[in-house]
Amino acid sequence: MEFKILDLFCGAGGFSSGIDKNKNMKTVVAVDFDKNAALTFAKNFPDADVIVGDITNKIIKEKIVKSALKNKVNMIIGGPPCQGFSLKGKNLGLNDPRNFLFLEYIEMIKKIKPEVFVIENVKNLLNSENGYFINEIKKRINKLGYILNYGVLNAKNFGVPEHRERAIIIGSLTRSINLPIGNNTIVTVKEAISDLAYLNSGEGENESEYINKSQSNYQKMMRAKISLPKELHGKQKFATTWSRLEWNNISPTIDTRFDTPSNGRNSHPVLDRSITPREAARIQSFNDDFIFYGNKTSICKQIGNAVPPLMAFEIGKAIESKYNEVNLYENKEAKIYLDNAYTKVSEFKKNGVIINHIITDPPYNISKANNFNTMKQKRQGVDFGEWDKEFDFISWIKPYVELLDKNGSIIIFCSYYYISFIITELEKNDIDVKDVIIWKKSNPMPRNIERRYVQDMEFAIWGVQKKAKWIFNKGEKEKYKRSLYETSLVSGSEKTKHPTQKSLKLMEEIIKVHTNKNDVIMDPFMGSGTTGVACKKLGRKFIGIELNRDYFEIAKTRIMS
Repeated sequence: MEFKILDLFCGAGGFSSGIDKNKNMKTVVAVDFDKNAALTFAKNFPDADVIVGDITNKIIKEKIVKSALKNKVNMIIGGPPCQGFSLKGKNLGLNDPRNFLFLEYIEMIKKIKPEVFVIENVKNLLNSENGYFINEIKKRINKLGYILNYGVLNAKNFGVPEHRERAIIIGSLTRSINLPIGNNTIVTVKEAISDLAYLNSGEGENESEYINKSQSNYQKMMRAKISLPKELHGKQKFATTWSRLEWNNISPTIDTRFDTPSNGRNSHPVLDRSITPREAARIQSFNDDFIFYGNKTSICKQIGNAVPPLMAFEIGKAIESKYNEVNLYENKEAKIYLDNAYTKVSEFKKNGVIINHIITDPPYNISKANNFNTMKQKRQGVDFGEWDKEFDFISWIKPYVELLDKNGSIIIFCSYYYISFIITELEKNDIDVKDVIIWKKSNPMPRNIERRYVQDMEFAIWGVQKKAKWIFNKGEKEKYKRSLYETSLVSGSEKTKHPTQKSLKLMEEIIKVHTNKNDVIMDPFMGSGTTGVACKKLGRKFIGIELNRDYFEIAKTRIMS
């Protein structure tokens, strides 16, 4: 899909600079009330229609909408002014009129009806005034029919040599778009600007003149900082002022006053001066061919307010891949998605998906480091991988329960640590918990057998919708049915590389008891797909979601073949 973009509150163009690097994305309209910033944008994006003016002005609004429709805009990006949300802006919340410019952004969404939009702001937007602003955004956007995902991104995780946390809100008419994850590769200040140490950027005011004028004062202040005992520092503790960047570390957030050493940790790592606009632009991840226009104060403001282009690129990449990637495989019996269950559910709800049952084996949150690798016989122990650490095992329950039909049921496998938490959450969402199902392993893995009981049990919570006519297929010859299922651990040809794979026999027996033929069973945490395989064998419909590509490919082979 090709995206034509309107950049609201565009500033110098950091957001567009990054997002336009994606193959199918191009900014065609941009808006800002700052003439210098708009000039910078126009010079760097000569093909875009750049509108200068106040978005609250009726004439400007009409001009924006007209240009957007003419240029076939189907995506809006932008960061409404955030100073009123920031701590430096005294976090004025409801008392700062700038904080309500998000309403103008939403008005543009309403008039233009883009397929996708992205809002960028300081992270405090998400909790300011006890969540008033984010809740207003969610309420208004949901009324317009968009699927919404949001969270906080840190630019340092996207190759930007800077600690810069920002709230990102992504909305789509047809997709549930996850925020990009980034990676653990950190770029240092040295890698970003060391080759500029003895250069002047030549932008705005004459920097060499500025540096010469301020150098003696700077040196005096630095000497004072070094020589004064800490107890004499007074209110100005020097913790974040008149201090240097560190070559082998990342920069703190570049703000609009990075040229003022007394404003923060803005000084060059080795030279007696503040960083130059070009150095600040490098730290923000701008390319050197991106030229800023205006006086020095304006240029500093443009750079400090910008969205780091490398982070913007990854946001665009996440959007683009969601529209282009094949993440659904289906046949008459099953649909399986390579996706994030936490965000995919919004898409299901928008599309009116109704299911009969949820049977799932989510991560147990029990992984921890072990020393089994020192034993002669190598064992995995209880460290299953990062996917089983810090897993949110509660918040997914509510949105998925909302997909169940009136007679629906849910079965959740879990560790005994969390049985009470899951029962409490199910009951909060009008699920009547009927029993705890026990899986007894006939051949459990012994561990620490001289000091502990062998761990041969796992548990699952079974609940049904309140007032449901639930399914319970007790065999006619059975006098009563125990909630105990005994099978062996997975072995032989059935075994995949998934470390916590459930027994196919176990899943078949549970599905026979709790569902009927042609029922639709969903597993939001599909893993290697054992529930789907059991459904296929027993004539049930299956919907599965799995985030890990390796496990998804295993499930696809088992279910789709």
